[in-house]
Amino acid sequence: MKLLFISPLEKHLPGTQKSPTALAGLQALWGETVSFQILCRFDPEEADRLYILPQVTCPGCRVQVFRQEVVPCTFPCAPNASGAYLTRKPALMPDPLLPWNGELLRLRADRDRLLWVDVQVPYGAADTAVEVALLDRSGHPLARQTLPLQVVPVALAEQTTRHSQWFYADCLCQRYGCGMFSEEFYRIAAAYWRCAAEHGVDTLLTPVFTPSLDVEPGGQRMRGQLVRVERRGDDYIFDFAELERWVRTARDCGIGWFEIAPFFTQWGAKHPVTVYAEPDGTPLFGWQNPADDPEYGRFLAALLPRLMDCFTALGVRDRVLFHISDEPSGENLEAYRRARAKIEPWVGGSPILDALSDPAFAREGLVTVPVAAEDYLAPFLRRRTGPLWTYSCCCQDKKVPNVFLSMPLTRARVLGALLYKEQLDGYLRWGYNFWFSQFSLRPIDPWQNTDADGGFPSGDAFLVYPGQGGEPVPSLRLKTLRDAWQDLRALQALEQRAGRAAALDCIRQHLGPVSFTRYPADPARYQAFRQAVNDRLLQTTGKQEQV
Repeated sequence: MKLLFISPLEKHLPGTQKSPTALAGLQALWGETVSFQILCRFDPEEADRLYILPQVTCPGCRVQVFRQEVVPCTFPCAPNASGAYLTRKPALMPDPLLPWNGELLRLRADRDRLLWVDVQVPYGAADTAVEVALLDRSGHPLARQTLPLQVVPVALAEQTTRHSQWFYADCLCQRYGCGMFSEEFYRIAAAYWRCAAEHGVDTLLTPVFTPSLDVEPGGQRMRGQLVRVERRGDDYIFDFAELERWVRTARDCGIGWFEIAPFFTQWGAKHPVTVYAEPDGTPLFGWQNPADDPEYGRFLAALLPRLMDCFTALGVRDRVLFHISDEPSGENLEAYRRARAKIEPWVGGSPILDALSDPAFAREGLVTVPVAAEDYLAPFLRRRTGPLWTYSCCCQDKKVPNVFLSMPLTRARVLGALLYKEQLDGYLRWGYNFWFSQFSLRPIDPWQNTDADGGFPSGDAFLVYPGQGGEPVPSLRLKTLRDAWQDLRALQALEQRAGRAAALDCIRQHLGPVSFTRYPADPARYQAFRQAVNDRLLQTTGKQEQV
């Protein structure tokens, strides 16, 4: 029996016989979750079927073990994609991390068994070690090893860089058969929101009205409208009770910021989003209306002041972000300007942000916070005058960071260093749990269909898998994004204690002159980078580094 500790950045492909480089030890700050993988391999001559029972403990820390599984990567990337890829041909790729609940695990002769371990280091923890034993079904040890954990007595900096992964309420309803905003819906949604918050996602897409996102012209997502609307003569009556429950539940789950879904259709603000009226669900506005319909303007003027009062009462008025239309192009500039004019006067200075590729929207002041595509970020950085986010989706497949199944995990992990270096204020991705085909034409099973029916590169549309009982199954990619944000917060902690130059020096020495199109793919360099940050932080405490 072979037991090997390996880096969380190693993506060990099925059938690979070469062993990755062994991990010698762990380091973590107070409040950090540090991870590693356990590679289990046995000689096929030992037995055709061998079952193991892992035992993983770490005194003073909370430990969670996951069993790593594989899914089909049927659309690795487009033919003209560039940068580091692990495969450009369809393959099975490791990604889902199923929580291990004490059951026997079977080893296989045709591929290694991988376990993922999260170790949560509390505030005030001291140096410790992770003890790992693999037992047979009778409880006899087959292998045993210890992994030292050095704890740096410094807390991660408070998270100040927003992290949004768009959540789709209708995907939960379709997958689990629950009614929109039912008791069962909130039970399941809370599990998904807690999972997001535990992995550094602090901003939640909030459907005041049913989002017009990834649908064809004239298409509709399942009705999911948090604000109930009734028309009485010329007046509009609003009920915010469902929105209040959504916000309170999300805050209880660790979500701190609320991103209001766009009020106009995607890709150009040509129409209002669909607004349904009580009691019979008749559409008041939608694809049948032009965006500049005066009545929609009157409706927004009645709604938005009341909406802001609701956010004030909930204590989140300064934690709300507004969208106009997702991914408008330059030809939509004037339409976007007119649409914005219907929103901006009523939201009390709350930020307006949208995903963009054309700097003209920022240059003309049409967005408070540009969310620039990673591969179009450079001109936004050159002309920056205020807050700036970046985003990635299916199109960001040439050199820039992303989370496709076919990519090495370093293409996600580098985000922490890049966000810090460029002093960006947030990061947005469109797919936390998008389990539909492209344009939302039909639901898909993400365990078997990872590319939205061939619409997007495998893995682009989601970071979690639907688990049993309404529980989310996290992915290697979600864990890696969490680690990227922990890198960012560690750099910020170092800046607070030793200055920004010290933090930038760690990036430069170990990752090189990184940019969004230039960064290393070797996991060892990220391990060395993070160790350098930790060691510099340790020096600020007066303690000695461990060799």
